[in-house]
Amino acid sequence: MSANKQNENGKKRPDIKPEFIIRPVPEGPVKKISEAQQVQLDVIAKTNFNLFNGREIAKWLKENHKMWKAVLLPLDFISLRDMDEGHWHADTLYIYPEDGWQFKLEEVLREQFNADEIRWIGGESAGDMLGTSEVGDKSYVILEAWWD
Repeated sequence: MSANKQNENGKKRPDIKPEFIIRPVPEGPVKKISEAQQVQLDVIAKTNFNLFNGREIAKWLKENHKMWKAVLLPLDFISLRDMDEGHWHADTLYIYPEDGWQFKLEEVLREQFNADEIRWIGGESAGDMLGTSEVGDKSYVILEAWWD
């Protein structure tokens, strides 16, 4: 069969070869990391012990900011005793995820960053921690990851 076909006037025309262009799904505007959150990411990046690789965790969190609203690595009071010697006692990371990303965040912390324990805080407990009643009865509100 010929590569050219005739149109209704009897003239030859080249076959049309359709070209499909698949573009990535457009995403909304990139979320800006607040100054307060950046301070917390810097703290995370400077915290390294056992399997907790703060530098890599902070880098990943920055690259995947669309997945979370806020992250926090709080200190415990033992840090007051040991901070002048350069010891930083922080072993639990809290993530307040964007809806729809809860289980991906859990998977990454468990498989990529080797968290020893992971649990979800939801419902009234999460509401109390966040100081709001807007949480309702959601089960997967705050992701808590702990490294030994």
